[in-house]
Amino acid sequence: MNGNNPPLSIDKRTMRLRLTEARNELSKNECEQWSNEAVGYIIEELETMGIANFLVYIPFRSELNTRPLIEWGWNKGLEVLVPRCDPSNYSMEMYPLRDWNELSPGAYGIEEPDPLRTTAVGYRFVPEAIVLPGLAFDRTGGRLGYGSGYYDRLYERLQPWIEADKPPILIGLGYNMQIVDKVPMDEHDAALNMLVTEKGIVDCG
Repeated sequence: MNGNNPPLSIDKRTMRLRLTEARNELSKNECEQWSNEAVGYIIEELETMGIANFLVYIPFRSELNTRPLIEWGWNKGLEVLVPRCDPSNYSMEMYPLRDWNELSPGAYGIEEPDPLRTTAVGYRFVPEAIVLPGLAFDRTGGRLGYGSGYYDRLYERLQPWIEADKPPILIGLGYNMQIVDKVPMDEHDAALNMLVTEKGIVDCG
């Protein structure tokens, strides 16, 4: 992500390998229980915010399961947005998702919105909240993603359209075992406003 800083890149790569292995070792029961608990906390927070829409990832492999969160959004009448990635330039578009049958396998084998079944929101659309996956998080807003920078690029792209008094809330969602003392960050990495795990909510300031 930052070719001018090899030590930082090495630190990130080492942490990615360690946390990927640790997360993949979680049992199915642990993932299910902790996902349900974390989703309960984030639902409480989103209800308190009174938002009308949010962007959220479709879970893949051992990621915390967001499907109950998505279904809650549907039941509340919120606009639930999910990303579609373009590996050619590491960008993503946001699509409203209204039913599971609007998904199909996309980049990296992850389920993504099918452009034949749903239409992307406008280029200038800014979600009220963005729920981000990750491999590692810290309590000061640090997040370690998968190395391609999709969410960082999206957040940077949205900057001209963000109202100064109403920026999107960036929410990291993961298991408590993914929290580390410090995530290596560079100037291009967007900091989280809050982190949600099965243990509760961390206000990152």
